[in-house]
Amino acid sequence: MAPSLPLVLDHTQLPLAELTAARLDGDLRDLGGAYCSVDVHPSAALRGSALAPLVPDGLVVERMSAAWVLGATPRFPRPVQLCIRSSHRIRDVPSIDRQVRQVVLGDHEIVAAGPVWVTDPFRTAVDLVRCDPVFDRSVLLCVVTLLLSAGASTARCRTELRRVPHLPHKQRALRRLDEVDEVLRTPPR
Repeated sequence: MAPSLPLVLDHTQLPLAELTAARLDGDLRDLGGAYCSVDVHPSAALRGSALAPLVPDGLVVERMSAAWVLGATPRFPRPVQLCIRSSHRIRDVPSIDRQVRQVVLGDHEIVAAGPVWVTDPFRTAVDLVRCDPVFDRSVLLCVVTLLLSAGASTARCRTELRRVPHLPHKQRALRRLDEVDEVLRTPPR
């Protein structure tokens, strides 16, 4: 029996020229710097597998990168946004392919997506309203999608933000949540 290829392909399995040709022929599609068959459903586990080569051990995928893995945005963000849990001591080798920051993160705030850990939908939404420098319509809709998938409300976000007394960008996040409320109240067209 011939060996089978993994669901997520990159230049370690096939030459880049073959991968690109298969994509142009319509057999493969881009998946965050990797490739997968067009007939494979793009799940969080599959996107996590595509992202795994860019995520060193011990780091957690966060913010827009987590939103992409969780399926809340179609746009693959560059550089990949990662975090180191404040309770862990990891030496990260700097790279232009990733942004890394240290955060306080509880075990209940992360989920497995294939071989990588990502912030859960609720934590990702809170991080985006608080930390993302740009809060345009695409980020706003991404936050709405994350809150709906988490079964959470903006009231829960406000409670979470107010729980920490001196949280950076808290007021900006609370204003942004007003925009999210407006989108959630507006009936679809």
